[in-house]
Amino acid sequence: MTTTPLFVIIITHAGRDPGAATLGFLTAGAALAAGNRVAVLLRGEGVLCATSEGWAAGLHEAGYPPLREVRDAYRAAGGKLYLSQPCLRRYWLSADHGLLPDVHVLSIEDMAALCVGATTVTF
Repeated sequence: MTTTPLFVIIITHAGRDPGAATLGFLTAGAALAAGNRVAVLLRGEGVLCATSEGWAAGLHEAGYPPLREVRDAYRAAGGKLYLSQPCLRRYWLSADHGLLPDVHVLSIEDMAALCVGATTVTF
């Protein structure tokens, strides 16, 4: 029995480089549409991409669709969002406040376990 390999897209940007964050979600959506197993791991400033309201919800880089649209399309296609617990604290967020529903908050150990054996790409 073969298992489809996991492709982990790590997004570390938001407001300082919304284009990089958008490309991460576009890549994740394309990989998911191609039948791959995909996970998006948000760390650093990237955790702000998982907020439902506020400034991050309106991020848009010229030449790309709005970040919120590509993020929501990825999620609507069945894509999962994973967030770094230490990074959430850095940006004063918590799993109980300010985040989209159904995000998975991971410890450092859990992030390592998600990425071991996976193909990872960082944006």
